[in-house]
Amino acid sequence: MNFFALRSIPILLLCSFSIVSLSGQDRRFIEGKILITGTNEPVQFATVRLNSNNIGVFANSDGDFRISNKREFLNDSLTITCIGYLKTTLLFRSLSDSSENRIYLTPSLYNLKEVKVTSSRKILGSQEMVRLAIKYMWKNCPRNGFSYTCYYRDYQKKEKQIQNLNEAIIQVLDKGFNELSIFNSSRLLDFRQNTDFPRVSLSPYYNETATFDSSKPWKYIPSAKMGDQFGNEFFVLQVHDAIRNFRARSFSYINTLAADFISNHFFGKPEPVYDNNLLLYRIYFNARSRLTGDSLLATGAIYIQPRDFSIHKLEYTCYYLTDGWKKKEMFNIKTEYDYENSIGSKLYLKYISFNNLFRVADPADTLFFRVTSSFMFPEKVKYNTVVLIFNHRIDPVSAQVKDNYQVYDGTRAMRIKNISVQGKRLILMLKGSKPVKEGELQVYVMNIKDVSGNIVNRRKTAELSQYRELFVQDHNQNISFKDSCYMQYRPLDKNCISHPVNNEKYWMNTPGKITNNK
Repeated sequence: MNFFALRSIPILLLCSFSIVSLSGQDRRFIEGKILITGTNEPVQFATVRLNSNNIGVFANSDGDFRISNKREFLNDSLTITCIGYLKTTLLFRSLSDSSENRIYLTPSLYNLKEVKVTSSRKILGSQEMVRLAIKYMWKNCPRNGFSYTCYYRDYQKKEKQIQNLNEAIIQVLDKGFNELSIFNSSRLLDFRQNTDFPRVSLSPYYNETATFDSSKPWKYIPSAKMGDQFGNEFFVLQVHDAIRNFRARSFSYINTLAADFISNHFFGKPEPVYDNNLLLYRIYFNARSRLTGDSLLATGAIYIQPRDFSIHKLEYTCYYLTDGWKKKEMFNIKTEYDYENSIGSKLYLKYISFNNLFRVADPADTLFFRVTSSFMFPEKVKYNTVVLIFNHRIDPVSAQVKDNYQVYDGTRAMRIKNISVQGKRLILMLKGSKPVKEGELQVYVMNIKDVSGNIVNRRKTAELSQYRELFVQDHNQNISFKDSCYMQYRPLDKNCISHPVNNEKYWMNTPGKITNNK
């Protein structure tokens, strides 16, 4: 539906953007890429940690990372770890600051003949392992207050190109697993809209989910509900941590982990996998069809340490099933936890990565069929007459359908006496002799077409992937502030910023590979 208030028609001006090419490596940072030995495939979300300085970052889904090139790091060493791979350690000073450092991880092979997970001498199945993992959440996770400082980013990808990248450094003051996460506090330490990547205005329809649109089934899950956290994108991401929110609703179909996870899924057999030398059991699962129906598929994996039944990783993907049972990904969530310092110590968050598919009106489509201006004939004309000017020649058949228009004088509906089309000009003659003042008449235009068959105000759509990610850089570190304030339930760019005394301790792990795409 199109709405026009007669007097003036605002015209949307779109700016064109190009991706800026990096002229050379930023020597303030050392850049690296983590790959699988022998295949050169990227290792996703590997941990890159400075051992003496006790701070670290994570590689992204393409294996890329960067670390601040600071003098105090020269005598330090890096340890790179990832579940399913042997760890590797190297000296910081061995890294190049002028070219990409390629670091290879070797898959950890399971070479034991048999490992049995037992409790009181009874061999456990997958469902029982998951039940015990949820039961021992209280034991394995910190019940009292703790804090962590993380690098946060959100962005979209269109045809593998990053756009609208926002980055932040955020401190989270968590009250502990005894309390729900909604009672936590957070400080925004730094925020920027990264202009090295293109910034494109998105249609507001991305947030319009009040009604179900059967033409966009990839956007909806029946009975799923998610609050917008009053516009705060970081708080939205935290809701998707089903481990921290194990007593509260997180996302479909895990819902509330403690109450719904087991009953909502089928579980496969435990498979041993190593996080360096730490044995974990990976258990694949699928959501039950009574929840997903015939149009959706939800699947994932949970990683459990068999000694204490601690949950170290949770992966979840929901697909929309297209014709022929082909899968189209709707959303994907990865969450990982690890021991604070040694086996058996408390578990702390390492990272959360969340992405979902959505469609928006393509801002690059400036040729869509639309009204460009409007006016009324002078009052001396017997009938009130409205003129709408379009950017394309109008199809006279669809334009003659009176149901395609709704006209109001304030709250009073007006009927149409006659419709005429003259190329790009549409003339509506209204019934009633009482003159209508210009600026008080409202006209809704629906479903009319141009001569090429384009429906009014129907833009081409662009398919994008929305990403929100946080990567923890340290835990339980005291930070001194010059000034401090807590984040509110509003978008990050509208929140106040707290300023640490040492503002260089944390850095933004900006994705690399900025390419020239003018």
